[in-house]
This record gives sequence, structure tokens and C-alpha cells, in this order.
Amino acid sequence: MKYIFFILLSGKLLSCDNNSQSNEQSITNRFSDTGKAISSNVTDKTVADISGCYLKIIGRDTAILMLEQKGKDLSGKMLYDNYEKDGSRGTVIGKEEGEILKLWYDFTSEGMHSVMEVYFKKENDRLLRGVGSMDVKTDTTYFTSGINYSDKEAFNKVDCKLVEKELKF
Repeated sequence: MKYIFFILLSGKLLSCDNNSQSNEQSITNRFSDTGKAISSNVTDKTVADISGCYLKIIGRDTAILMLEQKGKDLSGKMLYDNYEKDGSRGTVIGKEEGEILKLWYDFTSEGMHSVMEVYFKKENDRLLRGVGSMDVKTDTTYFTSGINYSDKEAFNKVDCKLVEKELKF
């Protein structure tokens, strides 16, 4: 009898479908002393898609970020249009790590090619740009120490139709 139970249990375990959709929550069942199942949320595996366009306007300076997310991978375009200063425009690629988006901004400004590390923190429908100490090696600028996120560096989510002509490059 033990062997039959073991074979049936093994067959059941092997036939389980472990596929999970990204919009589902992970649930664990526990049993109380009375033998009743108790469900509790252990982790929320909901992956919020942050694809879309984000805009930051300070005075006459404008920054636009367009992101496309595939799993944890990110790609898109970014531009800075600064009043009475040279702007920049280029592409971004990177990864989402928890609440932080770690991007590399590959751009041209003043006819020069550069690459800069750019971090954003997700906050509702906004992205807060990280600011911190940076260093430069050849054409690449990267963070060297603590990164701070503030409302002054907030990019607000907008309808891409509002900014699509600016992103045609």
C-alpha cells in the first residue's frame, strides 16, 4: 500500500504545471492545527510594465524618456532639450532591478559621442532620476558613490502621442 501511495504521489508531483503568469500573485498554502488550509500572500510577483513615455520640464528645459520593457530588460530613447545650452539625444538600454532602473544613455551632444550611466527609481507613474558622484573614463560617465532620488528630478508619465515627434531621430 505504501508503494502505491508513493507512486501516485510521485506521479502527481511530476505532472504538476509550474508555469506562472507574471500578473499572478504567488500564494502559499499552510495548514493549521485543525487541518484546514490557510492561504497567505508570500510575495507579489506582479511585474508592473513601465513601458511608455516620461517627461520632465523645469523652466524652459525639457527632458523626455521613452521606454520599452521586455521582462526585466529595458530599451528606448532619451533626449534633453536645454534652453540656451546644447541638448543631447540618444538611446537607452538597461535592466530593472527591483524599484531601480539601471540604464546606459548612449548619446550625442555638441557633436560628441558619449555614454552615461543613468538610474531611475520607480514611484507610481513617475520615475525619479538618480543623482550622485560620477567619474569619467574616455567617453563614459558612471556613478562612483551614493545615489539620491528626489522629486526635483521626477519624470512624469505622459501619453506618447504628446512627445512622439520629439523622439523621431
